[in-house]
Amino acid sequence: MDVIKKHREFLVYCLFGFLASLLNIAIFDVAHNNFNMQLWLANTLAWFISNTFSFFVTKMYVFKTEMKDYSKMFHEGIFFLLSRLFSLLFDDVFMIVAVLALPVNNLIIKAIDQVLVGILNYFTSKLIFNYNNRRLRERIKQLRARRN
Repeated sequence: MDVIKKHREFLVYCLFGFLASLLNIAIFDVAHNNFNMQLWLANTLAWFISNTFSFFVTKMYVFKTEMKDYSKMFHEGIFFLLSRLFSLLFDDVFMIVAVLALPVNNLIIKAIDQVLVGILNYFTSKLIFNYNNRRLRERIKQLRARRN
């Protein structure tokens, strides 16, 4: 039980990350394989929708931060999506190169892609939602204010 308590944040993140990845794969599949949307466009649409979902569940259930202040939530949402732009770039490049280079079904490639992107996203999410990091940012702002 101590192991579960110690790693609760990571385990819950993995659960919701898995759900976001399933959502991402499903949207990609429908957009690219059923509606014949260009690969990078279908992938980017899937990224945007799954990351919007991920923002809310990560905020509420993984890092358990409040949703009372809409201005603060909007700023966190912007930082969240901006921090994930690197993973979008990786996601798009990986998908394009792998689909063109490997003789494997694009959904298998997308599943592998989502595991790699999920690991990258965990660390960027910690920077945004983690209370200790937020306190650090507040201290830096206070130090800057004192200097001016």
